[in-house]
Amino acid sequence: MVSKVTPQKYLTTGTAARLCGVSKVTILRYIEKGWLKSFKLPGAQNRILDEDFQTFAKKYHIPVSK
Repeated sequence: MVSKVTPQKYLTTGTAARLCGVSKVTILRYIEKGWLKSFKLPGAQNRILDEDFQTFAKKYHIPVSK
């Protein structure tokens, strides 16, 4: 039996900022405060799992633009 793996979608801080209508610095502050989950790539860039972003937006009642 072969299981199918669904690829996960990741967002950059810039994309998350655009979707929330805030700056990248604001997204980084959300991450630093622990409000938004992310992980760092070897080059120190942050990536946010789309599912974590959606959870964050709902929890804090942030309208997300498309």
